[in-house]
Amino acid sequence: MSSLALLAEIRQSSERRPYAVLKLAEPLLNHGEISSTSEDTWLVYEQVLLAALDEGQQTLADSLLGLLRTRFPTSHRVQRLEGLVKEAMGNPDDARALYNTVVSADPTNVLVLKRIIALLIAQDKPSLAIKELVAYLDTHGNDFEAWIQLSHLYLDHHMYRQAAFCLEEVILQQPANHYFHLCYAEICYTMGSLDLALKEYLRVVELATDNVRGFYGVKLTADRLIELRAAGAAKSRRDAQLPFSLDAVPQLPVLEKLSQLATERLVATYSANNAASTPTKALEDWLKQ
Repeated sequence: MSSLALLAEIRQSSERRPYAVLKLAEPLLNHGEISSTSEDTWLVYEQVLLAALDEGQQTLADSLLGLLRTRFPTSHRVQRLEGLVKEAMGNPDDARALYNTVVSADPTNVLVLKRIIALLIAQDKPSLAIKELVAYLDTHGNDFEAWIQLSHLYLDHHMYRQAAFCLEEVILQQPANHYFHLCYAEICYTMGSLDLALKEYLRVVELATDNVRGFYGVKLTADRLIELRAAGAAKSRRDAQLPFSLDAVPQLPVLEKLSQLATERLVATYSANNAASTPTKALEDWLKQ
């Protein structure tokens, strides 16, 4: 298979393999073979430019950008590439100004909108990044990866309710992904919403039956709810302080069975790896407390 065919294969697979792309493109560039490849010429130039940026070869990227800019002087796609080159050369403000120019002309340019957000995050401007992400999601609400990024930004600032809302949007779009349920469960546990946390941890182990973090979550949440259930004398006072009602959680026998099940699964998981190890014995003793 020729180098050009391999480059086309990498493009079609959307793989990020900059080193391989540059190795394949180097002899083609040296012998001027790319310029004679008809309609694929400019796709190959773009592919090699992005690979050069990934590998820190800014001179090569800049030369390829010049060719693209000459051929497509008003292309927003080329302007985005120019912004990437400016970022790589340490000129983020110039890149931001260029991106803003593109967005002013084409407010629906998703790639440039995302680049602005990524640039703000890289510049450690989380408040502006959050503002841009919220505006972006107002019109691109089906972009679950953007919701995940927004949840991370909120978590960095301990804004748990906002982060939980973002993950609820993610789960609506990706209901079978156990990892998103796990993240949501952990946020609920952190906020003290133990009723939701238990439901989500159980969903995690339903979707991924060997998920250790999920079973740890079931164990911790069930044990905490058992403590709250057991202290029945102060029930009304506690309910006034808790972010949920104890009537919304399973009864004591069910909680005890869930805690026991989680304990058995965790012990079995660790014992299967190294049954005689001291850490495994310590874990078993802790789980059975």
